[in-house]
Amino acid sequence: MAFDTEILIVDDEKENIRYLTIILEENGFTNIRSAANGEEGLKRLAESLPGLIVLDIRMPKKSGIQMFNDLKKVDRFKNIPIIILTGEAEFLKQLATLRSFHEGREPSTEKPVEEILDLIIDARPEAFLDKPIEPDAFMEALQRVLTK
Repeated sequence: MAFDTEILIVDDEKENIRYLTIILEENGFTNIRSAANGEEGLKRLAESLPGLIVLDIRMPKKSGIQMFNDLKKVDRFKNIPIIILTGEAEFLKQLATLRSFHEGREPSTEKPVEEILDLIIDARPEAFLDKPIEPDAFMEALQRVLTK
């Protein structure tokens, strides 16, 4: 695993950033930056390109969904691997139901959250984790993404 990989954590909860940073540091990562929302995350990307983005979905100013979709449209950013985090599985299901309604399709709330996420975002993230994040699951996802 590339321990010198720059990792950008974008989450509006300082406790989540601190928690993820501790997990990363305990596993040998030292080049960790953070942003409190999608707008700030995009500003950080203008400063330097990380090797991985850990992105919360629901944030103020610019949501993780908006930031993810924006990144996948820009050649410079579209190949940066992204791990999406959310504690909002029910929120995602509601969004998918609304989208299905507006598109005239039959809504399905029985689908796994990852499939529902596919209805909302423009591309598939490299990994998806539901909060609360388990350290082993986080590191497993991170290792899988960084060794692709």
